[in-house]
Amino acid sequence: MRFATLTTSIFFAMVGLVSARDDRLLFTIPAGESMDQFSTDFQSTCSTWYPAENGDSYTFLDALVEPGDFQGKNADTEAKLVCAWTDTSGDIILYTTDVAEALGATPLAD
Repeated sequence: MRFATLTTSIFFAMVGLVSARDDRLLFTIPAGESMDQFSTDFQSTCSTWYPAENGDSYTFLDALVEPGDFQGKNADTEAKLVCAWTDTSGDIILYTTDVAEALGATPLAD
């Protein structure tokens, strides 16, 4: 019985890892702006994004700013971003690019 429980636990852990979402997008922040200031602006703008707030009963989910690229470099000039809302059915709606570009950030390929 212990083996079956352990096997089941490992299986569900692996399935969870495979199905995890990574919606982060990489951007260069505007020249002359500190990461702290951009982070504050991004989080504030995302959480009050007009198209989302006036959509079909969308709910704010998360505004994420992670300094640096996917290798952890360029922490002063690049950031991984997510601006996420949910609709009434629980689907995630992303406004990352809209919000980042509205603040002057430039998208980068990952």
